[in-house]
Amino acid sequence: MSQANLDLFLAEARKSQALSDQVRAARSHAELIKLAANSGHDLSKATVVRHHLHCLAGRSDSELESLGEHVFNDDFGDVFLGKFI
Repeated sequence: MSQANLDLFLAEARKSQALSDQVRAARSHAELIKLAANSGHDLSKATVVRHHLHCLAGRSDSELESLGEHVFNDDFGDVFLGKFI
């Protein structure tokens, strides 16, 4: 159920610049889950983490190295959305 909710949430973010900007501003899994909940989507931490890691896995070595030590924090929203929006 959570993956379906994530897919719906990302589709909603694709259609709404304001929501897309809010997702890009998110700096943690918890922030993203709260944002989704405020938009009516129930996401589990496991689904969000899995999606985040999947997005990171698609990056090149140089892209990953450029993220430095803060790969899970500084660029969270951008990494999470990646090519989806």
